Amino acid sequence: MPKVLVANRGEIAIRILRSAAELGWATVAVYTEGDQSHATFADEAVKLDAVADFLDVVKIVDIAKRTLCTHLHPGYGFLSESPSLTLTLPESIVFIGPSPETLNIASDKLLSRDLAAKLGVTIAAGRRALSSEDVRAFGRVEGYPVMIKALDGGGGRGIRIVEAEEGIEEAFNRCLGESPSRQIFVEKALTGPSWKHIEIQIIGDGTGAVNHLWERECSVQRRFQKIIEMAPSRLPSEVIRALTESSIKLARHLKYRGLGTFEYLVNSRTLEWVFLEINPRVQVEHTITEEVTGVDLVRTQLLLFTHSTTLASLSLSEPPPPPKGYAIQLRLTAEDPSRSFRLSPGTVKATDVTWPMGHGIRIDTWLSSSPLSGDMLPEWTVGTEFDSLLAKVIARGGSFEEATQRATRAMRELKFGGPLKTNSTVLAGVLGHPDWLLGNIDTLWLERNLDAVIILGASVLQSRRSSRGLLKTPTKGQTAINVSAAPGNVLLQPGALFHLTLAPVGSGGEALAEAKHTLTLSSIAHNGFPDKLSGTLQTSLSPTPLAFSLSQSTSAAVASSAFELADPNNALHVASPFTGKIVELHPALLPPKGGGSEERGRYVRKGETILILSVMKMESVITAPQDAFVERLGKGIKVGVVLGEGMLVCMLATKGPGSVASKL
Repeated sequence: MPKVLVANRGEIAIRILRSAAELGWATVAVYTEGDQSHATFADEAVKLDAVADFLDVVKIVDIAKRTLCTHLHPGYGFLSESPSLTLTLPESIVFIGPSPETLNIASDKLLSRDLAAKLGVTIAAGRRALSSEDVRAFGRVEGYPVMIKALDGGGGRGIRIVEAEEGIEEAFNRCLGESPSRQIFVEKALTGPSWKHIEIQIIGDGTGAVNHLWERECSVQRRFQKIIEMAPSRLPSEVIRALTESSIKLARHLKYRGLGTFEYLVNSRTLEWVFLEINPRVQVEHTITEEVTGVDLVRTQLLLFTHSTTLASLSLSEPPPPPKGYAIQLRLTAEDPSRSFRLSPGTVKATDVTWPMGHGIRIDTWLSSSPLSGDMLPEWTVGTEFDSLLAKVIARGGSFEEATQRATRAMRELKFGGPLKTNSTVLAGVLGHPDWLLGNIDTLWLERNLDAVIILGASVLQSRRSSRGLLKTPTKGQTAINVSAAPGNVLLQPGALFHLTLAPVGSGGEALAEAKHTLTLSSIAHNGFPDKLSGTLQTSLSPTPLAFSLSQSTSAAVASSAFELADPNNALHVASPFTGKIVELHPALLPPKGGGSEERGRYVRKGETILILSVMKMESVITAPQDAFVERLGKGIKVGVVLGEGMLVCMLATKGPGSVASKL
């Protein structure tokens, strides 16, 4: 009997474990503390010491050996594109993915481009960049905008568009920091109206026999991170034919084995196109291809790595029939769109979530546990260590319009309570926008229309609860308002300020607008802090007292006590704008040389990078708001710690120690 180690986590691990179980394979999962929902679907589970172990080739291979696995499935991300993993595995363990030679090319975007050019496939102008000066030289020749990319980036990480020479240095350094190999290249940016992101699903058996399973469109993106995907696209058939032929040419040359995605940029107005890259693994959005082709991609992928299985034996060697209907995938993430998509970490209880159901709706999520395990999880923790994906909501319909209507209905039925915020308003807003219905979406469309999309989405979601007569009516003396706070903001101390989100009862915690109000605590009915605090409030919202409840997880309360809260009304307080791991501090914020404790007197200039936070492997820069001396650091501030939103990074002073300020 085959036995597979799934070296991944979350929804994709569950998807693979389920398919393997259907085939009668024995399964092994790996997991970390506080993130074990996927492990409940496996026959065996091995706990990792740290999140970094997902990227440790030696440890993963050792687990596969110790558990006597015959196969290893990497999923996506982590080690899925690692040639070293395939080379380290003993011959007795089969890697479910392309050959090391193919991975060497596919995992290096420049080598992929070189191969495409060699085979006559169109590519955009580009070159390797060893320094920011190489990027400047390229920009002077090719013109702006240019795109700086990490050779091994992905998922929106390690990619920056630069509109002019002034932005090169910062963008280059950020891409370098998000690249595991610290290798960068630059290419001419093909962005703006009409440029769509199209990818072709390829499948091969390693003998040179390859086929395609049509295309997906992934143009709804924010900062190059896909948010909504659909299959098929609505581009002319002659363009799709050219893309599939080019993909098959590349895959056949590589003698491709398993699943792969070949990605392109297509101008829907001129119909010109260029090759982007190869993703040599199962994709997050594989679901929509399954829905319109009827092919179980993960099951097929597993079978292709069993003895003597070919495309012909799986009845997949002939040209595929046309896609049947349309499918749309919505990526539900733990991000707050009203606050610049800040990560919304915290605890999700099973009672907080109601998933949409009905004909044509599919949910792939890690917020679940196997009913066969006997260990049903009552809650799950969303942290900063992994990406923010909570679930994939997939809707299928006989036409594009029907699929859109079904996806909209699904978003209206989705209930996500508790402290976490989600991007549901963005998803609903895109579906309801005329440009979506007309096909006028390009890769930068969401960036240009984000504010309108959020407002529209809130309206779409709110309409599900209007004029139904089913909302709970407030009792006499009460006002229908819920009050919630993001974990990390609820720190009780004299003079503490709170950022609260107010939403109508029954709205599932979705704020329709943001406004500032003063809240004064007048009495406490129950003090169970740090778990929960309840009482009454005097507010500027209502002349009568309002009932309220503030709650947070114990872990969030403990975390917040390690730092101190910044005063948002004090211009000299520099606060963390969101939760993230500190990866770099300005020299003025580092401990003094010689081990001393004196911090006062070190200087920062307005606009200088004083802090870099890493959230889900992406780096964000926080700059100094003014020219000032560093009075002191906030409590607990150092490289490597996870800093909560609103916590004090440092306190500034406009004058140096004991004298009138003078710029150093």
